Amino acid sequence: MRNYRILITASVLGIFTTTLFADGLIVPVRPDVRVRGQWAVEYHHVDIRVRDQVASVSIDQKFVNLGSGMIEVEYLFPVPPDAAIDSMTLVVNGKEFTAKLLQADEARRIYEEIVRKKKDPALLEYAGFGLLRSRAFPLEPGKPARVQVTYKQICRKDAGAVEVWYPLNTEKFSARNINDVRVTVDIKADADIAAVYSPSHSLDVQRQNPRHVIATYHEKDALPTTDIQVFYKTSGDDVAATFLTHQPHASKDGYFLMLVSPNPRLKDAKPMPKDVVVVFDHSGSMAGDKLRQTKQAVEYILKHLNPEDRFNVVAYNDGVESFSKCLLPAKEKNITEALDMLDRIDATGGTNIAEALQTGLGSLKAKIKEHITLPSGKPGPWREMPNTNPTYIIFLTDGLPTVGVTDEKSILKTASEYNQWNARIFTFGVGYDVNVPLLDKLTEQNGGRGDYVKPREPVEAKVTALYNKIRNPVMTNLSVEIPGVRIRDMYPRKLGDLFEGDQIVVAGRYDSKLNHLPLRENGEIHTQLIVKGKYQDKEKVFEYPVAFSIFQRRGYDFIEKLWAMRRVGYLMDQVQLHGKTKEVEDEIIRLSRQYGIMTPYTSFLADETTNLAESPEVRRRARESLGRLYHAKSGGVAHRGAVMRKGLNQAVFLDESLKTSAPGEAMGQMVGNTSDLAYEADKKESVGNLRQVGNQAVYRRGKVWVAANAAKLDPAKDKDKIQVVERFSKTYFNLIRANTVAENQVLASQQPEEELLITLRGRAYLIR
Repeated sequence: MRNYRILITASVLGIFTTTLFADGLIVPVRPDVRVRGQWAVEYHHVDIRVRDQVASVSIDQKFVNLGSGMIEVEYLFPVPPDAAIDSMTLVVNGKEFTAKLLQADEARRIYEEIVRKKKDPALLEYAGFGLLRSRAFPLEPGKPARVQVTYKQICRKDAGAVEVWYPLNTEKFSARNINDVRVTVDIKADADIAAVYSPSHSLDVQRQNPRHVIATYHEKDALPTTDIQVFYKTSGDDVAATFLTHQPHASKDGYFLMLVSPNPRLKDAKPMPKDVVVVFDHSGSMAGDKLRQTKQAVEYILKHLNPEDRFNVVAYNDGVESFSKCLLPAKEKNITEALDMLDRIDATGGTNIAEALQTGLGSLKAKIKEHITLPSGKPGPWREMPNTNPTYIIFLTDGLPTVGVTDEKSILKTASEYNQWNARIFTFGVGYDVNVPLLDKLTEQNGGRGDYVKPREPVEAKVTALYNKIRNPVMTNLSVEIPGVRIRDMYPRKLGDLFEGDQIVVAGRYDSKLNHLPLRENGEIHTQLIVKGKYQDKEKVFEYPVAFSIFQRRGYDFIEKLWAMRRVGYLMDQVQLHGKTKEVEDEIIRLSRQYGIMTPYTSFLADETTNLAESPEVRRRARESLGRLYHAKSGGVAHRGAVMRKGLNQAVFLDESLKTSAPGEAMGQMVGNTSDLAYEADKKESVGNLRQVGNQAVYRRGKVWVAANAAKLDPAKDKDKIQVVERFSKTYFNLIRANTVAENQVLASQQPEEELLITLRGRAYLIR
């Protein structure tokens, strides 16, 4: 408890610790038995209860010996500096074992000793951490050992955002997948919890009330290798903003992540009126389940319009049938009549996309009319109403334009001319026979989003999910600025609208030159984040204090990688929509190589025959791959490419394409000649020549693994520039002591019989 009191005192002074607790692992005592491969985790359950910024953590794990004989093991629990553990209980076959807390210097000696004895660098990433170490105990074959750990920690708070961090990365030492993994974060606060966000995992977030949230990560038969990070922010504002920064180098541009969220209490407020026009395809190719599900989706939208909304429905094949020439109020009579029209629709004819868009958008241009109700209750004369509501077009098609105007440029020009009300166009391409560039350009020039539905994927589920998301607009036409700070390369480029229950996630870069702003004693520069938009029918400005640190913030490096994913998605959009240029090609190569972003168009980087140091060869292969992207206009390849680009553009957490699945492997989107069936089954491909280690990719070239920061070096041609270091030598451990945690993570990934080429502090090393 002594350490815990010290930590509380630090928090009162405003010093927030990094919550880098690691879950435990077992290490065989015999020096000839490696850290990994002999044992497995059967289950791993974690309950984190956060109250007043203090997290009470309870861990329950079960280990099993996979060998045929008994092994003696000890339980290690890496503890970063300033962490506080109030208790630890280790139970094996009903017997309790004690553990000793070692400070960082003594812990480093233990880590290095284990690494030397076992000739295995697996524990190097914890160099500099403290350590809880149990005394040795026997682990009988097939007989589980249950471990229970509890501790408390102060959660770090930055710019109003509280961070809960629980690493699962030691689970990578398990010899097989874990039957059941669950981490539950139960948060109560003394103010409304406006934002909950995880950059690492997709969480099930359940709001018990505005001040109580339960977020859960749960997987079965999985091998989690990424630390869990959960951020939450409390706010009394109607619209809250969270702003986090990461600047890897003081002289280079930094990265920021911004979350804009509505206050959860707004769900009880009167919803903002909106206009919705559904334009859907009922050509012959829509026959069967596609049309049935589409009609169910349209019916769902009509039945879930808000009382003050206005709507229209446009059905098209080779002709166009519009329910109304203008928007109509969402009254029961109008909805019933629209449903009657919907019921009569059959699948026949061709696909007249141009006239369908013209008709749907044209209904926005027409004057809105509504009966005035007289005091007697009888309907009076019509009155004209202005078009001031946020407006959304939901457009569905399953084919190429075959009737009327079929030229892509002409269709886009028509849509632009008729969209005078700044309607957001949301497109759904159903199946493979769609014009991907046309749909992508429609969303790009009209501020919407595009999605694609696989042939066997339910249309209704995707359309209704979108409508539920946009059902209640809170603030529209958002824009941001930060006085005194130049921001650039921000994604999404346009923020669009904010909806109830939604959260806008923005990643971008900022200029490192902040010298003209005053620097505080704590090394931070403070200014304001300004969010503008239309709120409650009026232009509104929200201001939030934000801070930029001139020092690297440990644990926020995910911002850089998330930005890189979105940047690559944006650049690939430009290739698909407008063609490739040398500048775009070079940047896609650079970002993909550095962060290991594997797509069907960058997979050549993981090809062992690609010489990463030969720029002309790499550029030639990139030109060929990106050429395929540009020419993929329709069919399964174009569909897969569109979904891949959408995933990068809208990335909110570091998905499976960036996670290490096991030592020596990464999981990526299917590369090469992927079949449509594999794509529809959402299969991932093991990329054995690529490892993801923190923010850096490492590539295999024969027995040499090349870190991205040394990719321009050729081990043969640049031999004189490279210092050879023997693993587990005195020089090797001197490097470890000088390295950052991120650098030691790369060294820890090296396997027996492998060599590693890496640059450390400006010098190149070949570790063998």
